[in-house]
Amino acid sequence: MNRHQFQACLFTLLCWAIISPLALAQQEPRSAAPDDIKKQVGTIIVTPGNGPNLALADFVARSAGLDSAVATFNQTLQADLQFAAIAGIVGKSLNPNTLVPDPASLKFEEWSGDPVKADYVAFGNLQNTNGLAADCYLFDVKTKQQLIASRHNGEALRMAHEFADEIVKLLTGRDGIATSKIAFVSGKAIRLMDYDGNRHRGFAGDGLFPQFSPDGRYLAFVSFKSGVPNIVVQTTDGAYVGGTNFTSTTSSPALSTGGQMAFSSAISNDGSMEIYVANLDGSGLRRLTRTTKAVNISPRWNPRTGREIAFISDRGGSPQVYVMDASGANQRPLIARGGHADSPSWSPDGRYIAFTYGGAGSYQIFVADVASGQLLQLTSSGRNESPTWSPDSRHLAFQSNRSGHWEIWRMHIDGSEQQQVSKGGGRSPSWGK
Repeated sequence: MNRHQFQACLFTLLCWAIISPLALAQQEPRSAAPDDIKKQVGTIIVTPGNGPNLALADFVARSAGLDSAVATFNQTLQADLQFAAIAGIVGKSLNPNTLVPDPASLKFEEWSGDPVKADYVAFGNLQNTNGLAADCYLFDVKTKQQLIASRHNGEALRMAHEFADEIVKLLTGRDGIATSKIAFVSGKAIRLMDYDGNRHRGFAGDGLFPQFSPDGRYLAFVSFKSGVPNIVVQTTDGAYVGGTNFTSTTSSPALSTGGQMAFSSAISNDGSMEIYVANLDGSGLRRLTRTTKAVNISPRWNPRTGREIAFISDRGGSPQVYVMDASGANQRPLIARGGHADSPSWSPDGRYIAFTYGGAGSYQIFVADVASGQLLQLTSSGRNESPTWSPDSRHLAFQSNRSGHWEIWRMHIDGSEQQQVSKGGGRSPSWGK
């Protein structure tokens, strides 16, 4: 099977584009109490006017020739913390005119009173001494307590990401996502980029459907190098780890916290697409699903426990999200409301499953609360597919054609702040640490 045949096959398997009139009549998923899940996700993202106020003083150059680096640092830090949505970011037009390159320059009364009214202020300087460095500070304005004093070295963009993550960790106790990465398909290749779309770099010249391991150490994808679509697992540095070596269509890789991979393959004697689990080197193969004339694809582990797998199956008529134990036992639908579900993605905290839902060419991103099965629609513009969670379970990336061609977008868990992050095309994102 060549690449074009494989993609055509997967389009049929993953999209089921021809939906029956009965399925379309039942297309819209419904929740008995939609406000409940809205309230849940509403507490995860800090909206303007809520939470503490964080002021960002522009960093100051302490060496000549750093104007461009300082501008990049300041813009990146502000963008990172605005998207992090862990505090209200004070508009810089309200900042005092006084430069604040170091703690000795900080005048607390300028930041605590009108019009700033900051609870925290971040500031610092960039200098070029044996390479570019940034001295970064965060103070509690009201208590006058120094909370962060750190030095970072390297590119301005990377240093800003690192400082943003420091701030998020201190204020929330959670790891930030500014230094995280997204794998995606561009043309026939797999590429990596920073979570905000910067620093594009190649990873594999031939590949589809990339998936990071929960710890971000490995990346699995479908490769045609053997002449047949098979799974390849590599470290994020590019070292080969293992994979499959079948003679039948194999797809939809997913890696567990315990060092196993799940995938869909037609290697059974009846040729049906079934879910299998194996070690990363391909050994220890186990079949989890056994259905007659049904398609089972897109397995995704529960990253928090590693004991459950979500997947797509059309065993009930139309493709829906199912969940089973990692042993294959206790297979049950998470939702069963007609229409066409695809591309499940389990949040790292185990609370939610995001998925694509729709039919007849209209597909959108939904989130389901695993415990209750309640649903929340997050997108509505264009066609939106292949959701993937940020490592902190607070944001999602996905592919959308709303700009006229497929690109990678990101948004908050409540569907707000939808932003395009790739340029020049992108599909099948996977967000890793």
